Amino acid sequence: MSTVLAELSGLEERVRKATDLLDRLRDENRTVAGERDELRAKLKTLEVAAGKQAAADWKIRVKALEEERATLMEERRALARRLEEMLAKLAVLEKAVHA
Repeated sequence: MSTVLAELSGLEERVRKATDLLDRLRDENRTVAGERDELRAKLKTLEVAAGKQAAADWKIRVKALEEERATLMEERRALARRLEEMLAKLAVLEKAVHA
């Protein structure tokens, strides 16, 4: 019984850490999205000022930032899947304890 409680406690701590990480990733995602929007606005200003040739260089940078954002989103989804798996395991352990 004590072992099960220790395992549950450990699992609870891992779930708490995963939740904290998920919250942090969500905050980072909002920050990155805001930065992306700012960069897009700056890009439009630069396109007008420097012409289309110079804008092509900025488009590459924006594309790189969008790819980075996509990577962060994929990591967030992976973390959410891992969290769901941990919660499912926790539910199984809780059922075993209460059985």
